[in-house]
Amino acid sequence: MSLWRQLKPKSPADILSLCYALILIHATIIFGDFVVAPWMTEYYGTTMFDIVLYNFYGAFIYLNVIGNMLKIMLTNTSTVGRILPTLLKPGWSYCATCEANSPPRSFHCSTCNRCILKRDHHCMFTGKCIGYFNHRYYILLVIYAWLGAMFCLTYSFRFTWLLLGGFSWGNLLCFILPLVAFMCGVLEFYTSMICFITLLMLLFSTVLIFLMIWHSKHIYFNMTTFERRRDQYKYDLGWRENLKEIFGTRWYIAWLFPLIDSPMPGDGIEFRTKDCYENPKDL
Repeated sequence: MSLWRQLKPKSPADILSLCYALILIHATIIFGDFVVAPWMTEYYGTTMFDIVLYNFYGAFIYLNVIGNMLKIMLTNTSTVGRILPTLLKPGWSYCATCEANSPPRSFHCSTCNRCILKRDHHCMFTGKCIGYFNHRYYILLVIYAWLGAMFCLTYSFRFTWLLLGGFSWGNLLCFILPLVAFMCGVLEFYTSMICFITLLMLLFSTVLIFLMIWHSKHIYFNMTTFERRRDQYKYDLGWRENLKEIFGTRWYIAWLFPLIDSPMPGDGIEFRTKDCYENPKDL
């Protein structure tokens, strides 16, 4: 399969969502580097250490966000190309669309048009399903996107309140409704746009926080969205083994960068269950 076919989203909604995500990421970088950073240098003064630290942290976050997005899109987490039994095993199901047996925890995605191993959900912002082999990259994408948003928001907030003239209830209202404040003649266009961008970043950070909270339960109990809705904990092997099921055998270092090799402990077809698993340390 060509690289373009692997990266290309399958539906118009996925294409629009991916374009929106890429525009938002790079617009945030442009806003931070060409609007906020020059103001910080002029207003506060910066040392060479500050500049190096700012650029290093920004580059680290950016590479992790883009790297994890690419790994989600390029990692095959479907049943395509895998040897599956012709006889229907206990716990397995038959997918009429794929015309093949589907392993436990696997479900067919109508958008991707294939069965996904340990399917969690379909991510519109990457145009791919999140399953057994790319779940790690999705979780890290959310975490690093939040870290990047908070990094930019920290400086953007200070810049915004300086333009507004400090905190007051009136300025807070202008910040919440910047376009209304502009149309009423309270704010200049430039100030209203800065408030609008900062407000979008705040809302984006809030959404990412909720996503991290939601998926933290999946990580801790080794469950998928489908299993969570049915209150199933049969694959909970303890926090350490559960981390391996998401981030691989080198879970303690896999979070640093998407290119760090961290093999998954299984094949995404057969899974250990809570009833069958015994941790030697608990004996």
